[in-house]
Amino acid sequence: MQIKKILNNNVIVTEDEAGLEVVAMGRGIAFGKKCGEDVPDEKIDKVYKLSDHDMLEKFKELLSSLRVDYLDASTAIIEMAEKELGVKLNETVYISLTDHIHMAIHRLREGINIRNMMLWETRRFYPKEFAIAEKAVLMLEAQFDIDIPEDEAGFIAMHIIDGQLDMKQPMADKILQLIEEITNIVRRFCGIEFDQESLAYYRFVTHLKFFAQRMFSGAKQNGDEIDEEMEAMVQKKYKQAHECVDRIVAYLAKKYHYAVSGEEQFYLMIHVAKVIRKCQEQA
Repeated sequence: MQIKKILNNNVIVTEDEAGLEVVAMGRGIAFGKKCGEDVPDEKIDKVYKLSDHDMLEKFKELLSSLRVDYLDASTAIIEMAEKELGVKLNETVYISLTDHIHMAIHRLREGINIRNMMLWETRRFYPKEFAIAEKAVLMLEAQFDIDIPEDEAGFIAMHIIDGQLDMKQPMADKILQLIEEITNIVRRFCGIEFDQESLAYYRFVTHLKFFAQRMFSGAKQNGDEIDEEMEAMVQKKYKQAHECVDRIVAYLAKKYHYAVSGEEQFYLMIHVAKVIRKCQEQA
């Protein structure tokens, strides 16, 4: 392969057999080399083909400033996830996960840990992805000789979840539209204005994003039943939130022909109750 551009000693930009620009990785493949020189195919460990030009440019920019072991790590995790889930993750995950691993390792070595506010929901609604992420954490701990908290498993799982979606414009638009529709129902029904900087609002919108992903991708809903006594108690305590969720459920059934499971309704009610309380505290 002929070198078109050197990103670092281990990563080059070249062309495949079809003349399309690709990123190739291999230990020391660009050391002492210049653009226009050839690299033997046997020295190349991995070739990354990103069909989207903007994504390819972002990938090249990211790799030009990173050590190759971060890309090694993310590639191993992605390949493990694809094998265990039986799916092909989308191209953007190579950028997002590699960048996250680099930033997370740097952060943790400086003693900075960021709490994952969606850890419980991620583990609950995406057990397969979370289990893969837990294995990924063990791999990273061994590779980088560092203790990694469970919060990072949640973050990695979210990258794997996002990587399974075809987040081209139509899907992204549908998710954003649904989030807007549901938040408008809550805002109007409850007569509130959201504090978009609050943690409660962030968790609510993130929950809605996961919910929309499950809904539009046709993911099977959990069959777990909520304890009836606990559900009745929560419904009584958060009467307004309960009635608001009933309104949301009816809307989704009418417009999208989607039946929201009892478990989904319960957790949605909890999030709605929290944003209502936050708005009322600030009123």
